[in-house]
Amino acid sequence: MGTGKEMKGEEVMQAIVIADSFQKGSFNTSFAPLTNDEPACMLPLAGKPLLEYTLQCLAMSGVQDAIIYLTTNSSKVKSWLKGSPWDPSFPAAPFPVHTIVNEDCRSFGDALRDLHDKGIIRHNFILVTGDLVSNLNLGPLLAKHKATAAKDKKAIMTSVYSKGYQGNPLRSKGSEMVLAVDRSSQEVLYYQKAETKSTLLPIDLFQHDEVDVHFDLLDSGIYICSPIVLALFADNFDIQDMDRMINEIIESELIDSTIYIHTSTSEFSCRAMNPYLYNLVYEKVLNRWVYPVVPESRILHNGAKVCLLQNSVYKSAGSRVAKGTAIHPNTFIGHGVSINDDCSVMKSNLESGVTIGAGSSIAGSIVMKNTKIGKNCNLTNCIVGENVVLPDNCQVKDKVVIGHNAVLKTGSCVPSGTRISSAKVSDGFSDDEEEEAGEEAEGEFGPCAFNYVEENPDFDSDEEIEAQAGCAVLNTWGQVYTTDNEGSDSSESDGEVGDDDGDSWAEDDHKGDLDPGSDMEEGDNNMDYLQDDEDEGEHHDVVNFKREVLESLQRADGEGKIVTDNLVLEINSSKHAWNTTLCEVNQCVLESVLTLNLDLDLSPGKLLAAVKVNLDKFRQLLIKYSQSKSGQDYYLSSVPELIKRFPQFLDVIAKVLHHMYEVDILGEDAILKWANKLQDGNIAKKVKSFVDWLEEAESSDEDESSQDED
Repeated sequence: MGTGKEMKGEEVMQAIVIADSFQKGSFNTSFAPLTNDEPACMLPLAGKPLLEYTLQCLAMSGVQDAIIYLTTNSSKVKSWLKGSPWDPSFPAAPFPVHTIVNEDCRSFGDALRDLHDKGIIRHNFILVTGDLVSNLNLGPLLAKHKATAAKDKKAIMTSVYSKGYQGNPLRSKGSEMVLAVDRSSQEVLYYQKAETKSTLLPIDLFQHDEVDVHFDLLDSGIYICSPIVLALFADNFDIQDMDRMINEIIESELIDSTIYIHTSTSEFSCRAMNPYLYNLVYEKVLNRWVYPVVPESRILHNGAKVCLLQNSVYKSAGSRVAKGTAIHPNTFIGHGVSINDDCSVMKSNLESGVTIGAGSSIAGSIVMKNTKIGKNCNLTNCIVGENVVLPDNCQVKDKVVIGHNAVLKTGSCVPSGTRISSAKVSDGFSDDEEEEAGEEAEGEFGPCAFNYVEENPDFDSDEEIEAQAGCAVLNTWGQVYTTDNEGSDSSESDGEVGDDDGDSWAEDDHKGDLDPGSDMEEGDNNMDYLQDDEDEGEHHDVVNFKREVLESLQRADGEGKIVTDNLVLEINSSKHAWNTTLCEVNQCVLESVLTLNLDLDLSPGKLLAAVKVNLDKFRQLLIKYSQSKSGQDYYLSSVPELIKRFPQFLDVIAKVLHHMYEVDILGEDAILKWANKLQDGNIAKKVKSFVDWLEEAESSDEDESSQDED
């Protein structure tokens, strides 16, 4: 036991968790209609709700007391807490968890004002949101904040950020910011969410000796606060979010307080605040970026253990996977999941009780508890709620959100960006709704499947709503960096998976062998040059995407059976994960095919023969990606860079292009257009005879056509 003096100075490490997700001063509707009946913090991720990840982060940080602040649908959070290790009655509960409910709260600022009025926060505290997934130890940061406050009596908050280079997948559009801080003290001097392409820095910044300007930081939504922060929200009733409060503290002459930052460089911290980040955080968790918080680190409430297999596949002991089913990397299979014959599951989260009919394909999707998926269904990059019924032959496209308890009709095709609820959304005219109830007993997509359109008071007419529809899809899902060419091509969504099987599930759970063990050995030569790409300045995301494409091709080649539709789905899923443009996709796919398992020390003749074998194997895949608006142009634009990396290709490039022309991967017009703009003299010299032959063939065709007309 410590001395009386030590006990007197001891403070309980306290944390406040804002359970509801707020965005720009109001409720975050990114997950609607899923979050109409429950907070976003209860959305599942690899077998447990997001809130549990938040609480585990606090437990690892040494938190001794936590308050969960609830607004809407608080009963579901309370019910979950009672059956979880965080229940105060649980013998080994890491710390007591209390709940506060205020259904009148409508913003982040309202919540903090209410906490101030209750007067229950008397010491420094940790402020986080319920959708935080992190392995950052916040205990030392709280101690650091106290030390800072001891030196600077005006210090009231330390904001926690993590490094995120420009183009990092975790930087969804709208989250970019510009911060200027004093280099020595890390005091925030300037803060702005970068909603414009340029930022004007105040001249006052240059009065400091050294200033760091950051544009590569990610806001983790973690704040180490003094109780004064709550008082400032109480005094400024019009401020509804933390961004505006930080600006007010820095810019207002009436507030004599300072803010500091801490930048994490190794640990992982991210809020799953929209569907895009939700899917991405799921993938990071499965790839163990949040270690020691991992899916198999605990026993599920029903007693089923989660086992880690190869390639980041997590499988519950209580699940069943039929023979002939392909389970691809980054997949979680929960307790009681049943997957029938000849299915394909890749980069997807299947929660407990999900059943999947024969011949169905799930890619890049999150499917929640007790959902039933029929035969020959296809789901791509979507979120499906609990107790949903998808009958046979349903097609669910990209960026679709299906609410809980929805029932679709057989053969439904749900377009990209659609949101479906199990009940019709009220338009506020109850009399009309009662009259229409008998007429429209069934929704647009099934008996309990209505098109969900959120009311927007800024739009008065149907035409205005329709004009903004595409923008709304991006804003609610989570907009990422894309180019005009990428957005205009339709081939990206052409990812239907056939009934052919790819990987076979190993019967021995201890082996977990989803892919031939020889794949890694065969791919060693290919993997070596990926590090060279980074040295030459190629974007990290492109390097990672190329690595995944190469791994996909190696698996398909190692199985001895190449299913093009499966490969397209897998590559498109990687594309979404790494924010690559369609141009980069085509270039990486072509380079990976040409260099797959290739011995570059071969003589030109043998090298050409090996390349032709690869082209013939993956001909359908290359044709698939060549059918977009500029697909062939993208292939050809990668030739100079290919030869720069692999000079051995220079002597055979003409014959490689000739073979691609003969097997219909490249067309005559695209090749001639590329050759006319070619600036590399060495390549132009090598392909001259082939180009001349094409021009002669084109000329003779024109002559024959004119003779026929005469």
